[in-house]
Amino acid sequence: MNTILLILLLLTSKCESQEIEENYWSSNTTDESSESLFEVTGYPMTGDVPILNRKIFKGTRVNIREHPYIVSIRRLYSHYLTGTLITKNLILTVAHPLYGVPVNELRVVMGENYADRGTILLTVILVIIHQDFDKYTLVGDLAIIRFYEDIIFKSNVKSISLVAPYVNIVNSTAFVTGWGRCDLTGKELCLPRGSQYYPGEMLDPMLRTISLTITSPNYYCQGYRKHETPVRRGMFCTGMAREDHPTFPCLAVPGAPLVVKGKLAAILSWGFGCGYQNDLPLVYTDIKYYINWITQNVAKIRKIAKKDFKPLFDATKSWVLLEWFTKSRIVKPKRHYHRNRELQLINLDQSLSNLRGQIFDLRDFIFNRQYKEKKLTMYKEIQNSAKEGNNTKHLIEKMKLLSYTGKPLPFFSNKSLLEIASNYDDFSSSNEDEKN
Repeated sequence: MNTILLILLLLTSKCESQEIEENYWSSNTTDESSESLFEVTGYPMTGDVPILNRKIFKGTRVNIREHPYIVSIRRLYSHYLTGTLITKNLILTVAHPLYGVPVNELRVVMGENYADRGTILLTVILVIIHQDFDKYTLVGDLAIIRFYEDIIFKSNVKSISLVAPYVNIVNSTAFVTGWGRCDLTGKELCLPRGSQYYPGEMLDPMLRTISLTITSPNYYCQGYRKHETPVRRGMFCTGMAREDHPTFPCLAVPGAPLVVKGKLAAILSWGFGCGYQNDLPLVYTDIKYYINWITQNVAKIRKIAKKDFKPLFDATKSWVLLEWFTKSRIVKPKRHYHRNRELQLINLDQSLSNLRGQIFDLRDFIFNRQYKEKKLTMYKEIQNSAKEGNNTKHLIEKMKLLSYTGKPLPFFSNKSLLEIASNYDDFSSSNEDEKN
């Protein structure tokens, strides 16, 4: 009898210890799953802005003819960012993916359903980022891209108008369209592609869209304030939270336009979603808030003659061609040598200095970016001279940037840039060196 009691006691203690162990692991698992949203799902530290993850949930495949204003901004020939065509040579998008990216690496493709296709690469010559842009808070997250070629509107390529400031869009249906990652639910067809800029992600080359109803006030947006990431002025938060609506579609694609009643109302900027269990509504750059900045810059850019953009276009194309020869040829071409590498003032600079914002072109990124500060100083001098009523000649003498010992050359013309007896044929070559 004593032996039986001893065995029963041992079994009971073993069962209790096993139960305690199971409770320990289950309690640890429960604690892990109930940890802060920051640790479990990768939400940034308190106060940091969550960058969009390019995920798409329940996005509908669409034809580019339904949204002909959508363009693919390429970086070194790979899809990099979604943009919106607003004129025959101007694009609106968000600024944070473009900040610090060399202009000569950017191209534009339009009229395509797939982000990995396109036969014509348009040359980006100018990027204008809002002067208030802050890469930490994403205030002023707005940029204008100017490409050189003038496109012809057709069924799959059309510009879109901006929403008027007085138009009420509350309770209206909106469409958000762009290229993002494959829908991991497995219910949507996807032809995955890779990208050096988004390693480890399966990108969906097919254009997709979602629809939503704009509500105000949106109580779901208060979730950002709880995490000390407020939705600031110039930002527009809309959508649902997955916590209450698990099947609500989402499209977290930077630069994707939000279109209401056929007008551009906002551009997708940042947000915590989609694809997380505790998604929050996404945050857009509000077009109404920045309407003056956009319209004033667009009006000034449209007044600039195309011939004034040509030196910048020639320089950009020549630089790209030289880089391509350097990387692709077994016998490397001679590196470019400029007789005098001082920054030259061209006619275009006087017009660009009147624009509002941070202005980037090829000169800001070549030769270890040595021209960036010089160009900024030059623009400030142009603005000051204009206020004082001085002419360009006085400006040049004041700046002392054009101190050439020999014949002054056009800004990086084909002849001076490409010393490899090779020119491109898609546009007429510059013979200004020979004329001078």
